[in-house]
Amino acid sequence: MLAVSIRVTRSASGQSPSRLEEHQIQVAEKASILDALLALQRGPCPDLAVRYSCRVGMCGSCAMVVNGRERLACSTLVRTVGDSLHVQPLRNLPVTRDLAVDLAPFFSAYKRVLPHFQPKPDLNAQDFYRFPHNGREWKALSHQPQCIDCAACYSSCTLVTLHPRYLGPMALHRALSLIVDPRDGARSERLAAVSGEAGAFRCHTLGNCRDVCPRGISPTHSIERLKRLAVAGWFRSLFGRSH
Repeated sequence: MLAVSIRVTRSASGQSPSRLEEHQIQVAEKASILDALLALQRGPCPDLAVRYSCRVGMCGSCAMVVNGRERLACSTLVRTVGDSLHVQPLRNLPVTRDLAVDLAPFFSAYKRVLPHFQPKPDLNAQDFYRFPHNGREWKALSHQPQCIDCAACYSSCTLVTLHPRYLGPMALHRALSLIVDPRDGARSERLAAVSGEAGAFRCHTLGNCRDVCPRGISPTHSIERLKRLAVAGWFRSLFGRSH
């Protein structure tokens, strides 16, 4: 068993002042942060609000800030962080209660990049094929691992903190995955959405989003590529070239 000192930032609602509660608990050697929080629920904090679902690192529901860094509570072992924990809700999002946040601003930014596949009007069924692994299309898309919408990147982004209208890392990463898909018909609209005042050029390339992503995604890389695509589009427009 591990003896752990755990401090939890708590609030009755997003509008009420937060408070810090500290407890001493015993957890199993292989306990996760989520296990520790559920132990608090079973013991001294039965009303502690925590978001979680799958408990295997797939759904992203349990993202929170642990010792100053965004992590998935279910897949982060207590022993890898230390015997003194400070657990806080995600940043840049309204707190509903304790460690639970309202993801509405996160998904609102997501919607602004037209996140759904929109096939080209002249695309026929035969064009929906599996890309060959050595083909150009596969190479363009294969670096886009599946995002689980945990909002860790959004929480860690200092640009979101400074400019709440900024689209944020996840939305921009998703936009790129569609822009480089040759079957999608909304490329120009998405490029316009990500090239505006709240888009990719706001990013200062600090890499916080890359560092905290539990899936190993690098939104920083995606955003840099979006910048290049946007500039290339401006030059094509300037010189009247369609390709």
